[in-house]
Amino acid sequence: MLKFGMNKKQLAILSVGNVLHKDEGIALYASKYLESNYSFHPGVDIIHGGVEKMSLVNIFMEYQEVIVLDVIGIEDTPGSIYQFPMSTFRGFSTDEDDNEKSVLGCLNLIEKQGNTLPKVSLFAIIPDTIEPKVGLSDSILKPFDAYILMITKALEDKGFNCIAKTEKQTIESVVASFSS
Repeated sequence: MLKFGMNKKQLAILSVGNVLHKDEGIALYASKYLESNYSFHPGVDIIHGGVEKMSLVNIFMEYQEVIVLDVIGIEDTPGSIYQFPMSTFRGFSTDEDDNEKSVLGCLNLIEKQGNTLPKVSLFAIIPDTIEPKVGLSDSILKPFDAYILMITKALEDKGFNCIAKTEKQTIESVVASFSS
């Protein structure tokens, strides 16, 4: 059983997705954009989870709070953005979520082991397409700034200063950095 001391780090932003499947990469692009364009005080750990299919359990065990960035497949217009507390998004569970390679699977495993779950929230966007291609659909590019604003506002509401860097990278240059 995994047990960690009470010296947990304060907050992490965890992005999950796959840049090889078009809009499914939005979370990774967003976390890289945040990392490139902002500094945070106190510090925020930004973890690019990707699709390595690694166990995310240790990440959830290491922090008091985790903000998960991802796409979500619910019926709505592509590009719609959502912020869900853990209690809501745990209701979206599927059969795939019974392993420690998914966010919900990790949370379920931690709970089954009798460990305390961190505070977790999901910042999600509805994808337009997950075709095998690098890039983002126009319907995902349009709300990108609003998605970033939603994340930085939530951090500021938690007492973090989000300081924009003077030289900003564009979302297009962030996307391009993944294909090189």
